[in-house]
Amino acid sequence: MFKNSSNKSNIKHSLPASLPLNIWYLSPLGQYLLEQIKSCLDEVLSTSFGYYALALGCESLGDQILHNCRVKHVYKLGQDTDFQDVQINATALPIANDSTDLVVLIHALSQSSDPHAILREVNRILIPDGKLIIIDFNPVSLWGLRHLFQAWLDDAPWAGHYYTARRLKDWASLLGFEQLEHYRCAHILPINYQKLIQRSRILSKIMQRWLNFSAAINVLVFEKNTIPLTPVKNHWVKGKILPPKVVRPTVGRGMKYGK
Repeated sequence: MFKNSSNKSNIKHSLPASLPLNIWYLSPLGQYLLEQIKSCLDEVLSTSFGYYALALGCESLGDQILHNCRVKHVYKLGQDTDFQDVQINATALPIANDSTDLVVLIHALSQSSDPHAILREVNRILIPDGKLIIIDFNPVSLWGLRHLFQAWLDDAPWAGHYYTARRLKDWASLLGFEQLEHYRCAHILPINYQKLIQRSRILSKIMQRWLNFSAAINVLVFEKNTIPLTPVKNHWVKGKILPPKVVRPTVGRGMKYGK
């Protein structure tokens, strides 16, 4: 699956804010979001089969999110040497074409300066009908509002770019991906306070019912489409190469055989 490459330029830090985000997910609010993401993906991952799955982005979350994955081999790729299996550049993956069954982008697009290049690489390495899962923050929410005021601090989870689900869908569709699911999870206030998190379950149910669009996390599931090639019939080839049809003799209404 992995290419043998001695080019050291591929070993770069393409996700500079990944480590702070990994640490933030250890907080009470981060743990709550993680549990919500896992519950959303349980059904999808339990019905995903294959040989190779990749987790790009927050390497520390790869094992927990892909815990119920039915794919045989799961690899975590990124920059953090404490959590990753292979150190890579997400915009130039050292992986063979059409070799991966499942790719999960865990905040990889929002933490990268070139999200289009990451999506192109994912499209290249996925097998036909392979699955792509994008997990990222939702800008159309209270989390997005706080991101507007605190993005300049470069502090997780407010650093990086928050992309709307509609934009992510447009990018994926341009590459030939078909959307399978769109989960909106973690309807909670962006306040990292233990008691408030424990008491916000009633508020979460209200927001999920009446303000479902304002979830903290968008989880998008796509499938790589393959268009079968259908041969086009050329009439000029048929007329020049194939022999003409043999005209059978017809018998008139008033004629009989042998006369």
